[in-house]
Amino acid sequence: LGGRMGIKDTCATWVLQIARHGGSWWMPLLLLAVCILNSLTAGLFVAALGAVQVALFGIVVMSRKYTFILGPIMLSIGGLVAAVTHIQIMSSGGVELLLEKTGVAGSTWLDKATAWAGQYGFWGLMVIGLTPAPTAVAVIAGTIAKMDAYTVLTAVFIPRIVKTTLVALGLRFGTDQMTAEDFVRKQMLGEEAPYPKKE
Repeated sequence: LGGRMGIKDTCATWVLQIARHGGSWWMPLLLLAVCILNSLTAGLFVAALGAVQVALFGIVVMSRKYTFILGPIMLSIGGLVAAVTHIQIMSSGGVELLLEKTGVAGSTWLDKATAWAGQYGFWGLMVIGLTPAPTAVAVIAGTIAKMDAYTVLTAVFIPRIVKTTLVALGLRFGTDQMTAEDFVRKQMLGEEAPYPKKE
């Protein structure tokens, strides 16, 4: 536990150093890279990558007045890349290989997703996309329900862009007294601060 906290603290320090660059051209690309890495590892390093992804998303959204939508777009593209990768793994090695690689075997989300996709098809998979279930779960459920790859990718992408856009709007308009740095301190370090009113 101590090592994990050390990693999280190190990540928090690094993210705080780059928080002032939220409006830079490269920040959404960094968010995309972290999102892809986090998705492809199926949350294996969530203590570090998950926390960094949340913080970078907040930085991108809170630092941009008109282009904050880049945050949800990058997260959605990251999920789509992971979904394509998962479909390729399943094509070459089957469901068992993907279960092994992503560690979702025995997951309650997998049971729910498989049932919903089997019963409601595309719309069931869309509902799964609105939950916190990993991308691999949606891909496996769609494949078991005999959906083609494009249907699965659509069912992964649409809910993710809707969900992340709603979160971005909440950040933009619900945290008007916080700076991007304040957001990082709260999310990664648990620090509360007296936020000065913005004029």
